[in-house]
This record gives sequence, structure tokens and C-alpha cells, in this order.
Amino acid sequence: MLKRAWAQPTLNALALSLFVLTSACGTSSASPTGAATDGGSSGAVVTPTPTPTPTSAPAASATPSPNGVAGEVAIADNWSTSTGIEPTWYGPNGRGGIAPASADPVGAFRMFCSAGQVNYDDPLVYPGQANASHLHQWFGNLGGNANSNYSSLRTSGNTTCGQASTPINRSAYWMPAMLDGAGHVVKPDYMNLYYKRNPDSDPYCSLSSVQHIGQCVDLPNGLRFVFGYNMKTGTDGPTDTNSQMHDAIQFQCWAAEDGSVSNNGINGYYHSIKEVVDAGCPVGARLMIIAAAPSCWDGQTLDAADHRSHMSVANGPMYTGQFFRACPTTHPYALPNLEVQVAFTIDANFTAGKWHLSSDEMVANAVPGSTWHMDYWEAWSPTVKAAWHKSCINGHESCAGGDLGNGTQIIGASVPPGGWTKHQLVPIPS
Repeated sequence: MLKRAWAQPTLNALALSLFVLTSACGTSSASPTGAATDGGSSGAVVTPTPTPTPTSAPAASATPSPNGVAGEVAIADNWSTSTGIEPTWYGPNGRGGIAPASADPVGAFRMFCSAGQVNYDDPLVYPGQANASHLHQWFGNLGGNANSNYSSLRTSGNTTCGQASTPINRSAYWMPAMLDGAGHVVKPDYMNLYYKRNPDSDPYCSLSSVQHIGQCVDLPNGLRFVFGYNMKTGTDGPTDTNSQMHDAIQFQCWAAEDGSVSNNGINGYYHSIKEVVDAGCPVGARLMIIAAAPSCWDGQTLDAADHRSHMSVANGPMYTGQFFRACPTTHPYALPNLEVQVAFTIDANFTAGKWHLSSDEMVANAVPGSTWHMDYWEAWSPTVKAAWHKSCINGHESCAGGDLGNGTQIIGASVPPGGWTKHQLVPIPS
């Protein structure tokens, strides 16, 4: 679960980059306000559509981890990794500085991703079946499609996470596409990607300690899962008050990136798009979807038949001074926690209550945004992933903008000069 308030910056692009560099958790002391209740329609045209049933692919089953807690046998980069790395932009001589120590119990690695392709594919739920799912917005691997697997992701495709032509992070992240109710997909301005965990040397990171959060291990090669709303059960979404995902998925109103539009003091943590509309988030401000994935793993399977049960939220004791709760005994391995911040620039269709997710259209009377979920398939460069694990996570540093914590950074993984391309609308594909 999210443990702290997320910051609502009113900063320009450079200041935002500095903000994420110096804040170990992207947090703020701003106090939450009461969220509006989910009542009534947003005005979006929401037509229930039956969930497609797989016809040509076998039902998913548990996928064992062939290499123990390391996951898949690593596939090396098939291009020159060094061409995607450069000295950090800060330091004693202006380059090559080491990331600051983390002020929290966790070490953190962060980078930015721009929005990628949209398609009707889902290689986890409908493997090998093109156009079988609701419309998805992808980040990361630009070649992601229904046929993707660990091998294809590792060996093909440019990326939206960093410089496209040096695809260090070929992982795939996909969520329901945002629709404006007027025939368009609203592409996100950016996604800020976090991985956070206690250093492996921390006594809380060992099952042999009386008080522990779990056995801390690095992110397994090829791990994949879905978190958030469950399209089969209708549970685990942000509006499900009986689920631990209720607070782990938030909608917020932030000021414009360059500070030109304020958020009108709307500092609450909401559970749907409708609640943010009702709160009065203005045109030109940002809708932020902020979510934390389950971080506890069974240590045995890289995928489950339901793409969820091999993972668990940390729901054990909260020890004094810790950032995460302890993992359950069924899922004793504590992974770097995947968290995302997805930003959209708000327009008049949003304030008119027309924005909704493609997955909302598949659930009768769904409150706009209530079906948010994300799929993840790990496909990092094994050498670069090992670098940020070593320095940022296990070295207890606060790394931002693709900083690897060792004096180098991933090219193109921070805020671009002049900020992000904002509010891109593309026609909904047929």
C-alpha cells in the first residue's frame, strides 16, 4: 500500500527533475482531504461489452521460475549497452556525481517513460491472440503485442523508457487506454517509474531476523503479473473498499508541469476519475494515477494462472520506522516495489465528465476509472538492472531520472528539455 502522501509539484521541468532526485519517495507533507463519494454517472458513454473468451490459446497455468529467485535465465543485451549510458548530469565537476543517500529505510531507483503504442493485445491474458482484449496503452517496449514473451521482449523492440534506440529497459507495462468520450485516446504525458526496497543488508531483509519484512531479493528476470481491478472477479480496483488495492491506487489533481495552471487547492486522494472531476480539477492541470503493485513474491513461479496469486501485498506487521509492512509467510520474498505515476493533461472533455478507461466500457455501470489495472512483464537489461540494484537499492541511495547510483545514468530517462509533449489525442483504433 502507499504509505505516504505523493507530492503535488507546481514546478517547471527542471525543478521536477530536481524534486524527484532529492525526494526519496516522491512524497509531500500535504494533508489529504476527504474524497467525494462515487455516485452517479460521469456523463461518459459506457456500453457494457462482454469479455472476449480465448479460443486458440490454452488456459494459462503457473510458470515455474527456472533459475530460482533469479527468474528466467538472463538474456544479454543484443546491442552495445554502453551506448545507452552516460555520466550523471550533476557532481563536483558538473558530471558523474553519486546519488544522495536515501532519507528513508528504502533505497530507490526512478526513471521516466513516455507513452507508447495502443492496441487491443494482452500477452498475459490472451497470449497469441491479437485484438482479443480491451484497448491498452503501453509503456516501455515498443514491440509489445499479443505474442510477446520474455525472449521477444529482451531481444527486440525499442523503448519509451529512456532513449528509444538504446533500449535498456525493454520491460512492458500496459494499462487500459484513457478515452475522452469524443472518439480519441488521451495519451499520457509521461509515466514516472519507481522501484523501492530496503537494502539487502538490512536486518529486516532476512527471514532469520525475529522482526523482518521478508527475504529481500532482486527483481526476477521475466516476472509478470497484473495488479489492480480484476476483470474476472470485479474486485481489487480502486473503489473496492474491501481490497488492499483501494488505497494502493489513487487519483490526484496536480498543477500543470510548468506551473501555469494550479490545482485549485485540490489535494485529496481519490479513487476514481469521477471523484477528481467532482472535486473541480481544472482544465490545464494534471490528472495523476498513482499506484503501487504488490511487492511480495512466492519465490517459485514467474506467473500464475490468474496472473496474480504468485504475488501478494505486504499485509503483515508494520514495524517501527519501516516503510513497508512485512510480507506474508505464503509470499516471503520482498521485491523492489513497483510504483507508477501516470500523468495526463486535463481538457474540457475531462471537466465535462467524459473521460473514462477502455476497461470501464466492459463493466456495466462502472464509475469512470474504477477498473484501473496494470500488467507488467520484466525485461530489463540484466547488467543495468544489476547496477541499480547494487547502488540504488542495496546501496541505500535515492536515484532519480535513470541515475544508476554509480556516477552514470540511463540516457533519456529524466525530464526532457522543455518538458513533456502534453495532451496527445489519437483516434481510437478500429
